[in-house]
Amino acid sequence: MRTRSAKALGAIAMLGASALVIAGCSAGNTEGPSDAPTDAAELPTTDWIRADAAGVQDGGDLNLAISALPSNFNIYQIDGNESDTVDLVETTIGGPFKIDESGAPIIDENYASSAEITSEDPQVVEIKLNPDAVWEDGTPVTVADYVATWQANNGSNEEYINVSTSGWDQIESMEAGDDEYHLVVTFSSVYADWQGLFTSLLKESVASDPAVFNEGFLTTATPSAGPFVITEVDTTGGVITAERNPLWWGETPKLDRILFQAVSQDQQGSSFANGEIDALYISANADQYETAQTVDGADIQATNGLTWTHVTMNAKEGPLADVNVRKAVASIVNREQISAAANTPVGVPAVTQGDYIFMPGQDGYTDAALPYDVDAGAAFLEEAGYTKDGESWVKDGEPLELSVTVPADTATNIQRAEQVQADLGEFGIPVELVSVPVAGYFSDYVIPGDFEMVSFSWVGTAFPISSTEPLFFPLDSEQNFTGTTDEALGDLWDQANAELDPEARIEIANEINAAIWEYVPMFPIAPLPNVWAVQDGVVNYGATQFETVDWTLVGWAAE
Repeated sequence: MRTRSAKALGAIAMLGASALVIAGCSAGNTEGPSDAPTDAAELPTTDWIRADAAGVQDGGDLNLAISALPSNFNIYQIDGNESDTVDLVETTIGGPFKIDESGAPIIDENYASSAEITSEDPQVVEIKLNPDAVWEDGTPVTVADYVATWQANNGSNEEYINVSTSGWDQIESMEAGDDEYHLVVTFSSVYADWQGLFTSLLKESVASDPAVFNEGFLTTATPSAGPFVITEVDTTGGVITAERNPLWWGETPKLDRILFQAVSQDQQGSSFANGEIDALYISANADQYETAQTVDGADIQATNGLTWTHVTMNAKEGPLADVNVRKAVASIVNREQISAAANTPVGVPAVTQGDYIFMPGQDGYTDAALPYDVDAGAAFLEEAGYTKDGESWVKDGEPLELSVTVPADTATNIQRAEQVQADLGEFGIPVELVSVPVAGYFSDYVIPGDFEMVSFSWVGTAFPISSTEPLFFPLDSEQNFTGTTDEALGDLWDQANAELDPEARIEIANEINAAIWEYVPMFPIAPLPNVWAVQDGVVNYGATQFETVDWTLVGWAAE
């Protein structure tokens, strides 16, 4: 049986990386007309307006919204693992791999000329780095940066409050080969999703010091080795400015600047309508969808998504420590109704999610969810020792009451919680909604475990099997917010991560999924579509399921 150190953490941050990212202000909504297609497969994987370099004008600014300023700019540190932070940081960094439209990892020649397995026993990967790559201070990007990034994330030093050790802890050594641009990585066991570890990195000076890693970038950006560099963080005005990196060695970016403005989710629709921001992440927000339709020339785009909503239950203490209470809650909440209310108003399929690992439509997806069944819910509560007393469920003289902690001014999260509240309340389980400031929702409540139930979203990756592990195992993973685990999961994930045969990997993943449904630490609700609106003229940016944004090509269409 496998164990992990106390600081074995959860999810890494860049697109295509080895685990999941938190989406704090994920969408879901209530009502409206539907022109939804009947099959999620009808949606493309990328829906932005494409233009080659000649079709993009030189210069100009792009104004984008983030829900709040980052609490940490280091996306490898647990507080930096929020989708808004990842989105802005990825304008400044990349790695040997990026993700194409189909979801496959491909070489990013800005950072490497080749990356391949050169030995299978043991597994050895050799990467030829681009010698032209430099950090914003002119220091070359070398093997030393990758070694320091590995050592900060492999769990060997518990002072690092990192996001995930998954994959990193299976590397036995990382060293220079022929020179400082030849990276040789030897794994202690086969790791099928090895490419996911090499989509970004940290500068050696950042990764080699736990204090700098943890707290050195609370209000300033980590060093850039990408097409843009963050030049200003205006905490008063709530604006982060990224400008062309003068030392960028690749194709010159088309944009002069990208301005990230802190705008609450509730205000983003009106900001888009007023021309204050140039792109609007609608997801399943019907109000924002209707607003976007009123904007002259706006292009509304939709793809299948990797983001999924859920309810996480804190099993560490209280009524939800009993697995039968958790099963009852999962059986009583009508996930189909929540999905339909959220997705159909924005013209996309209403699909529930019953798999902890795969998204609907992905190979391996199996709906093993507890069905909506209030009678089964009652039976689970009786198994937990509760009896119906009037309108309440009572045990040892105490009525069963629960709470959901929600971020203030985030209508979609609140609406989803209200639907959970309504379903459970009608059944006889009162639910209190506890509103907390959105800026501290994760850092002060979710991550420390100061909640009974929460509902937000996870942003998946192109590596679904390895990326989901930290959400459930080990118990002390800092992205396992559930307060519980099944120790058998560690061995199952080891088997899955070491299996190179795709069909065999899926079989093991299905075993993992079934095992998690047996103790129900959370229950998925629905996959969120990627629905975006962009202002007239924005190209190479918008709705995508997998594809890494090429920030050198994002901009405004040439006239």
